[in-house]
Amino acid sequence: MEADRRTYLPDGTPTQSYSVIAPFSNVMTESGIGTQALLGQRFELTSEKSGVAQGALYSVLHGINRVDYIGHLPVTELAEGLSIPTHIVTAVSATVFESADIKSRLVGSLPRNSAIHGDVEGDFLNYEHSGYIHLRHLRKFGDASQRSFISFATDMLGLPYVWGGTGGIGVDCSGLVQSALAATGIDVPRDADQQEAALGQSVAYEDRRAGDIVFWPGHVGIVTQEDQLLHANAYHMCVALEPVTKAVARIGAVRTTKRL
Repeated sequence: MEADRRTYLPDGTPTQSYSVIAPFSNVMTESGIGTQALLGQRFELTSEKSGVAQGALYSVLHGINRVDYIGHLPVTELAEGLSIPTHIVTAVSATVFESADIKSRLVGSLPRNSAIHGDVEGDFLNYEHSGYIHLRHLRKFGDASQRSFISFATDMLGLPYVWGGTGGIGVDCSGLVQSALAATGIDVPRDADQQEAALGQSVAYEDRRAGDIVFWPGHVGIVTQEDQLLHANAYHMCVALEPVTKAVARIGAVRTTKRL
């Protein structure tokens, strides 16, 4: 079987470990953006030329030894070595304040699943001495999530559709699924066809229920309560909620239904 060029890093390839230091970074391929890397994500550099780092982006979940995407990004958005996070961002977007006060000046934001390091000060995390994030927007690294992946996915309703997006400024269809599952600690591949092959058990489309994930060629969505479909799509240009049957009428027959 031919190797998947999106994720194939030949055994024995010399690499150097880096961590993403930008809130998010576009990982580019020959055909355009492949995915977005998030803060703290592991990047194994294979070569660098003219300020561009080529290599392998690994799972957004810290410590998972799975390549998410092969591509390149600016070397200025990387730092040598693997960071060890103390906390993971769980909010869709975590506000970074200048001081441990919600009325203080805003200095930025971090997308969901960013892996960060800092010291707890009251209700805030002093994030690497560059700002403060409220603990309600975080979970301690290693702690289990108390929310379902549907809950995390629903948080993203209305977020713009961005090809290759994983939450930095928007998501695509498979980015939505990956982001929501990663927030619960479940590692999944990046693209829809890879998720279709890897996730859950197949069930009949007619037996679908809330929590099932439905796949079309090149598209994926999540079945929610009352037979609604939550999905990031270019028709609505955002994460939208609509009846499953209405989506099927527009997109075509569902190819696979998976249950976690």
